[in-house]
Amino acid sequence: MSEQNSPFTKLHIEEVTPAKRTLLDELNLPPKVTKFIRDNAQTLKTTFIAIIVLSAAWSFYNYYTQKQKNDAATLLAQAMYEVDPEKKPQKLQEVIASFPRSDAALWGKIELAHDGVAKKEYAKAKEELGKILASLDKDSPLSPLVMLDMAQVDELNSDLDSALAQYAKLAEITGFATVGYLGQARVYEQKNENGKAREIYEKLKAQEGLEPSVLEWVEAKLARL
Repeated sequence: MSEQNSPFTKLHIEEVTPAKRTLLDELNLPPKVTKFIRDNAQTLKTTFIAIIVLSAAWSFYNYYTQKQKNDAATLLAQAMYEVDPEKKPQKLQEVIASFPRSDAALWGKIELAHDGVAKKEYAKAKEELGKILASLDKDSPLSPLVMLDMAQVDELNSDLDSALAQYAKLAEITGFATVGYLGQARVYEQKNENGKAREIYEKLKAQEGLEPSVLEWVEAKLARL
């Protein structure tokens, strides 16, 4: 048998080998779509890789952020439950230093201020609370709570005029009117300005939705003034 007629010659093999079909061909897409994919294969590949990378990065960011929150909350809990009064401030400072932008750090600062109040370090506590208040957004739900802390610190420190100003601001905030009015009236009583205290109690009594127990207490105060 001659080499030309041999079934193993390259010519014969090319004739009987099926035409190569790609995965794209197997999808049976419309011709225009197939052509578009082939013409833009490199761009599509780069875009696909970018999407995968961004998706992975986002997943890692979410994991990292959640882990940071969990770690910060755990460290804060350990500091809050510390029974040694000397070690507690140190642990709170550790929370603040380790997770400075976290909610745990914010609560750590507030607790440090409370610790200062317990030690009767009123000026220092008020300074720290003032810094915290300045760092909060105007609409932050924590702002009234910090303002209440500052008013109580002023009251404990006998800075009654400053306490009155803080309580007056609180009285204008929805949800804090009762505590604001009560604070003002109490301070006026401490200043022996019973007429002004009575005016504040009357304003509080006129508030809609006042709890029965608070109303009863206010009426009892008015009867004695």
